[in-house]
Amino acid sequence: MAREVHVLNNELKSIIEEYTENVKKVCLLMLKGLNLKSKDDLLKYRTLHPIGEFGSDGNNKFFFHGRGCLFSNQDIIINWDFGYGSRWCGLDPWFIANYIKDNYNNPSEFSDGDRIGIEFEQAVINCEMIKKYGLYYFTIPTIDTFEPDFPKEYDTLIVEHYELQWIIKINKKVDKFIRKSRRISKQVGEGSDVYDLRFIQGGKQIYSISYDDIGYPERAVLLMNELMKENQEEFK
Repeated sequence: MAREVHVLNNELKSIIEEYTENVKKVCLLMLKGLNLKSKDDLLKYRTLHPIGEFGSDGNNKFFFHGRGCLFSNQDIIINWDFGYGSRWCGLDPWFIANYIKDNYNNPSEFSDGDRIGIEFEQAVINCEMIKKYGLYYFTIPTIDTFEPDFPKEYDTLIVEHYELQWIIKINKKVDKFIRKSRRISKQVGEGSDVYDLRFIQGGKQIYSISYDDIGYPERAVLLMNELMKENQEEFK
């Protein structure tokens, strides 16, 4: 059922949170309906199947475009560009505007992509958002982060992801990753693409923590990417 939108600037953030949550739900629905496991699988699938549908009644329809996807069924019409890393989407002002027009009864001023773009640019100035590869993303407020209790003494870091693992002996880059991870999101581990970091000392695990490329500072993510590229992955 279509909904009403209050014409208030602080309503925009609520609409965006709803939009990103719906993109996530749709992507997970697509993974299940197409018998895929991850975002990477979905991106590979789209190169072979740019358009299609699934569901016993063909209710769920999708069309891949550029770097994104348009999805529709009887409940929702939603268009997005896939985000960087494991993020399901970035924020395009016009996709948000069209989402409001397609799914709300009373679109309001936020059905104008230029209007949303002005809000986004101001949010970047206020450090509430960042702009990367032409798309916008919310930053993580300090109040929503915590300081992990990384061990000071360890000899090995094991990174685990599904059936794969990377065994990394202590080195300066791991130490730097820890320093750059001084504060991380309280929601780390709640996403769909989560790694486990296991710190080992003398053959025994002394500390473990979840990792993803959304909840950690970007510099820490770059270091972890380098560590994984420099160390050969293997099956557990």
